[in-house]
Amino acid sequence: MIAHVAEASELSGRVVLWLDPEANYPVSRLEAPVRLAAAYGAEIETVVVADASGDLTSDMPIRVIGASGVAGRRDLAAYDQRFELLVTRCRRAVDDVGAAHGVRVNHTLAAGDAVDRISEMCLERGPWNIVALARMPVSGSDTVVGTLLANVSGATGFLLCGEQRAKQPRVVVIVEDGERLTSMLRAAERLSGPRGPVHIVIGADTAEAYADIEAQSRLLAAEFHVPVVFEDAGPTLGVPEALTERVARMRPSLVIAVFGGAAVADGRELSRMSVVARAPILLVR
Repeated sequence: MIAHVAEASELSGRVVLWLDPEANYPVSRLEAPVRLAAAYGAEIETVVVADASGDLTSDMPIRVIGASGVAGRRDLAAYDQRFELLVTRCRRAVDDVGAAHGVRVNHTLAAGDAVDRISEMCLERGPWNIVALARMPVSGSDTVVGTLLANVSGATGFLLCGEQRAKQPRVVVIVEDGERLTSMLRAAERLSGPRGPVHIVIGADTAEAYADIEAQSRLLAAEFHVPVVFEDAGPTLGVPEALTERVARMRPSLVIAVFGGAAVADGRELSRMSVVARAPILLVR
């Protein structure tokens, strides 16, 4: 499937940005989803998902934890006010970055299981959505992305936002098979800007597999208008950390990869690459 998000006028998708009200979102962390939306002429819809186990107060599900660690209603009004202020702060941060890039931003508050709510949002207005995680959830970070990929059928890609150190556009595509390369290059071509170039890093365990993927990739890359640079990374020999370090040294502005492959095998490897590369990561199916 092509990693694609629908234009705003098509009403068949948008960038769904999952926010955590407890987090602080500097401009550098919000640039990636906003720039992605701008590149496709798409909208952003933020979503805050409250804990379904909480009490319902003013149509807003809140769970209050007292000093003893037992859920209750102590200082409920103060907690409500704090929650509202945190949500408002997050939304305002996205509004400001969206306005700077000419991207329209909408906001949603939902209750229940986050994956279920995001899946419903993507089916309601889809199928050309990209789901962006403003940060990796603290709880269950090793499985949340895999769960999203398995259950959110209305999304064509998943963006993990990250602190961005690169000053110039440098999109790095980690290629592990020829089948997905065309769709990955199309996304990279859109997101790298008019001048590119797109950097390709081949993820293969053995020298033979590396040569096969490189041959396929060079044939497919010749069909694209954007300049393509093949990085001589060499086979990983079963050590994905070596590939992560190589990508990090390139100081990418965005990494495009396949979740569940050699480079990003699971949520832990995804978190590690995000920290080491200090760049947003777009995951394709």
